[in-house]
Amino acid sequence: MDGINYKELMMQLKNGKKRTPWGILNEYPPPLIRLLAREKIGIKHIRALSDQEIAIKAEFPMARIQEISRTKSWDPIPIGEIMRFCYGCNFDPFDWQDRNRMRAYSRKGAKFSYLRQSPHWREVFLPLIKVLENAKSS
Repeated sequence: MDGINYKELMMQLKNGKKRTPWGILNEYPPPLIRLLAREKIGIKHIRALSDQEIAIKAEFPMARIQEISRTKSWDPIPIGEIMRFCYGCNFDPFDWQDRNRMRAYSRKGAKFSYLRQSPHWREVFLPLIKVLENAKSS
């Protein structure tokens, strides 16, 4: 789409008083949603979801889940895939409770302690943290 300055458009959406779905989605890039994909176990315990569990729930090939997870922004991903990916990760970007959970986690200085306990920490989650850090710095 020629002629659209996405950075300027996003600034306008962010600076406006009305929150838009696009502005909300931009606050939660794919790597962050993937890192915080979890399931409650009991009252105080949570468990990180595996790529395979997300793929089954989202009805995607596991390779596509991994590809979306490593994408820095939602720009190249079709809306239908965004919806299925978020659903697979147990995250609804338009549910204030899910958004507040993510904001609270970010405010506390994300330690990702439940991810460190996962057997997938080194091969899945640690590289995603680096992707997320790179996305924030660019």
